[in-house]
Amino acid sequence: MNKRHWSAVSGLAVGALVVAGFAAPMQAQATPLAKAPVSGDPAAAQASRPDNLPNPLAEAQTAERKDAVAKLLKGEATTKTINGNRVIEVKDKGKDKNGKPKKSKYVNYPVNREEDIFTILTDFGDKTYPGQSTAAGPVHNQIAAPDRNWDGNSTDDNSTYWLKDFNRQHYMDMMFGDGESFKDFYQKQSNGRFLAKGDVSDWVKVPYNEARYGSNTVPQSNGYWAYINDTAQAWYADQKAQGKTTEQIRAYLQQFDKVDRYDSKGDGVYNRPDGYIDHFQAIHAGEGEEAGGGAQGTDAIWSHRWYVNSTGAGKVGPEGNKLGGIQIGDTGIWIGDYTTEPENGGLGVFAHEFGHDLGLPDLYDTQGGDNSTAFWTLMSGGSWLNHGTDSIGTTPGYMGPWEKLQLGWLDHKVVPFGTDTTVKLSQADLATKSDSVQALVVPLPERTVTTKRNTPHSGKAEWWSGFGDNLNSTLSRPVDLTAATTSASISAFVQGNLEQDYDYMYGEVSTDNGATWTQVGTPVNGVFGWAQKSWDLSAYKGQNVQFRFRVATDGGVSSEAFVDDIAVTTDGVTGKVDDVESGAGAWVAKGGFAISNGTTSKQVQDFYFAENRTYSGYDKTLKTGPYNFGWGNSKPDWVERFPYQNGMLVWFANGEYGDNNTSAHPGGGEILPVDARPAPIMLNNVDGTRTMLGNRRQPFDATFGQEKTDAVTFHRNGVATKVPSQPAIPTFDDRDPNRYWTADNPWASTKVAGSGTTMTVAKTRQGGNELEVKVQFK
Repeated sequence: MNKRHWSAVSGLAVGALVVAGFAAPMQAQATPLAKAPVSGDPAAAQASRPDNLPNPLAEAQTAERKDAVAKLLKGEATTKTINGNRVIEVKDKGKDKNGKPKKSKYVNYPVNREEDIFTILTDFGDKTYPGQSTAAGPVHNQIAAPDRNWDGNSTDDNSTYWLKDFNRQHYMDMMFGDGESFKDFYQKQSNGRFLAKGDVSDWVKVPYNEARYGSNTVPQSNGYWAYINDTAQAWYADQKAQGKTTEQIRAYLQQFDKVDRYDSKGDGVYNRPDGYIDHFQAIHAGEGEEAGGGAQGTDAIWSHRWYVNSTGAGKVGPEGNKLGGIQIGDTGIWIGDYTTEPENGGLGVFAHEFGHDLGLPDLYDTQGGDNSTAFWTLMSGGSWLNHGTDSIGTTPGYMGPWEKLQLGWLDHKVVPFGTDTTVKLSQADLATKSDSVQALVVPLPERTVTTKRNTPHSGKAEWWSGFGDNLNSTLSRPVDLTAATTSASISAFVQGNLEQDYDYMYGEVSTDNGATWTQVGTPVNGVFGWAQKSWDLSAYKGQNVQFRFRVATDGGVSSEAFVDDIAVTTDGVTGKVDDVESGAGAWVAKGGFAISNGTTSKQVQDFYFAENRTYSGYDKTLKTGPYNFGWGNSKPDWVERFPYQNGMLVWFANGEYGDNNTSAHPGGGEILPVDARPAPIMLNNVDGTRTMLGNRRQPFDATFGQEKTDAVTFHRNGVATKVPSQPAIPTFDDRDPNRYWTADNPWASTKVAGSGTTMTVAKTRQGGNELEVKVQFK
């Protein structure tokens, strides 16, 4: 994984982020800057870096919602209304320590949402950061105009979004206008259930140049968090300079705090203020690094969603709800969750990042691969669609059915496994009619997934930390060192699968019965086989202490560690080795640690989704917006456009996986489209050889139906390859698990369940706007 420094800066104080003194806003017009070369397709660049950065609060909430929605589909959970808001009630069948039934868990799942977004526009200043570029700015309206005189020269540009004046009114119109806008997109995406409101500031200036915040050599928590803090304080200073009082500023900001995002009281009430801006957005001058970065190149900020100063949780924040973040001036209103986009960001990137803010994950491969979600969903390359004119990313396509289901926006029919059913699929963007739905969902039988993780160092038992992101697994016990007079230590054999430089196992000691812990020895890191490690406890000789192993991982790559054959040595004499064969003994395991035999098993639930994608609403972009950079260095900013095929699109939600990183697990993902024609398309090269078409183009003909596909032409370095029309394929049939997977393109083809499920488009009505689908089980 190409991952910049996600880890928070150790000991970073909120006060250290505050920079006093802010300049007045710049005037609208400024001198354009030269454009740096763009390295290829910005949609493809997504895969080189995640843009939904680690946020334990949001990740836990998203996982809870995903589990609750799955239970809702299976009839194992129900919805209820609390304080006028819909939630999913998940009942815990267990009992608490007093023998009473555990309390239900309430997961936010609102029917209708009306929420406000607060946006600040920021220019960059001229202060610099040690070791970074000394170039000032940029400020808005310095992005060089693209070449719109399409005369065949290498500078011809029909992909870069540009306006002469990116003023406040532009963003007000793009965000909240009555025509094609952010508000309109989410109203149509949700079928009227989500209304976005809000305000956009005028341009204010942060003190530093962009390199201080966006350079790839600056840890993200240092650069990005400082940018959000400086943005907030610059806006506050500007408001003060206009003569507004703190009370007036606070009253203005309170309109953006109506939602208790993380249920601060744990009572299932989400529609109340919690002291944090519900949705905060910072728009920066200049281009985004994901699109090449313009004149700033790799010093530009990469568009992303995150939580500012998350390490401050429990220490700073509104009274009674200290979840970290930064305060806006001294208003008592805080920013936690946020998104950031560039000056010339199209509607697509704003809609995509907000999808993250609503709790949706990236559906492209975030580890550098390239799966088949492509232009089929907003949460992948669909954010870069357009109307086929002079730019890309200006008009997004819709989400897939799985994403809409997570947000409570999918009008669907559940088809019980084994019950043959006929379903009418309307257009994916239309509200359900009396006899048709947006999508059908087939819950498949649960299955057991067994994974061989390792072999214990001795015997048949070991301690295992659990495997995952954002682990904080601990294994502790009392250690009697009262007899030690000269030295003491604890040793263990450890096996690590810990991402280098990001995930660690620590040895820690407590002298106050676990109230506080002190690190001892060097943290264990890396991928290695069984090796004996030792932690020096000599400083605690003569005492009774607690010792613990703690495995801590970030949100980037899942990790794990194993511990076996633990022993305490005092004054050079080693005691009995704990080989874990007799059970836990005095050890107390929390957060994921458990005794293992080296093999794990879990029950997983799979689902099929089927929808009817048509050229309607924002999905008109499926006909005009898919593009291909087909002229290499000879015309690097020139794209050709081609249609994605309308028809029945089948998705497979494989419960074995928690992401779509098919480069790590080919053929399987959290939610992947099934390509009806998985054989890879090959392109002609100048030298007569052939190269596989990129995976954002491969699934253009993925749909099932009664229509043959369109003939299309792709170029590679100016050489054309014609792809002829293909016969219709009306039936999806999963009886062969590898029917839609090919070793010739393992990242962009899908292994299906092999459950005997078939779906056949039996009738096509209204020019494809309604499909009659027969679901059968064979």
